Amino acid sequence: MALNKAIFEGVVQTRRNESRIAIASPADFVCTMKPLHGDVSGALPYCFDFVQRRAIYVGSADNRAVQDAPFYYLHLRRTAERVLSVPVGHGPLSNGPLSNGPGLGDPVFLFSPGRVGSTLISRVLAEAGVTSVSEPDFYTQLAHPLFRLLPRALRMPFETAMWNLSRDLSAALGDVPVIKLRAECARVPELFVRRPDAKTMVLFRGFESWSRSTAQVFGAGPRKAVGKYLAALRCYEILNRRSNCHLMRYEDWVNEPETAADALGQFLGAAIAPEAVRRALASHSQEGTPLIRRERPDWQEKWQGAMALWRSPRLATARARLEIPPVWD
Repeated sequence: MALNKAIFEGVVQTRRNESRIAIASPADFVCTMKPLHGDVSGALPYCFDFVQRRAIYVGSADNRAVQDAPFYYLHLRRTAERVLSVPVGHGPLSNGPLSNGPGLGDPVFLFSPGRVGSTLISRVLAEAGVTSVSEPDFYTQLAHPLFRLLPRALRMPFETAMWNLSRDLSAALGDVPVIKLRAECARVPELFVRRPDAKTMVLFRGFESWSRSTAQVFGAGPRKAVGKYLAALRCYEILNRRSNCHLMRYEDWVNEPETAADALGQFLGAAIAPEAVRRALASHSQEGTPLIRRERPDWQEKWQGAMALWRSPRLATARARLEIPPVWD
């Protein structure tokens, strides 16, 4: 078999970036790669290697544990034992059909601007036994602005591979999952919808409390913060037109969590018991991550700047043009 079509495997010798929230990269693992001689079943998609035109999968001791992890990429970064390198044109590793036609069986994607309680939603789903994972980064990579600048002919093999990796993720977990995406994916919602009846979800939080939390944890400047929130609003507008989209608000999960959970369960066709919601609320959804109790210096000034920009006439006009309800209040 030609080397550029071969699958390689290696045992992880060193793990990198175990305490960072950086987007997944092939450089996260050090291992000596050899032609595949083992089994590929159960391998979990990790990221793309754009330079080598390959998809990176990893083997971990417990595939169930990725559903309980606050962040899929961070859990695998810390626990991967084996690495597979697969050409992007290879097709899915899993055997047998998972759907009856194009797009059937696609994941339900959850979009947000971040800092809205989406990790809590993942925790609720995990407690309720609904198959879900939080922030697989092979999706995030394809939403990166530099990747979007490539000619379509260069992007297409990776975009096709993304759906193959989605299928392999479903096969490894034993069911089609709900996938909480990183906030960056809200830039290109159309990438994740290939059928008008596809189910999608968006989660928002009022701008004032959202911008406060964003400044405090990430130290985002006013323009960056406002731009991120606006991107999520435009994402919701697009999803409303192109998919079967379910809107959720952070405030509803705080004030009436069981009602919010019941609406989510009806949308997903799954039972979410009140006990599952209570268990999720009783624990910190980001425990064990680098984000827990993080506070950036000078965040108050950045928050005030974001509020001033948000209240400007130009931003008020931009919001008025959106064909969605005012989820930012």
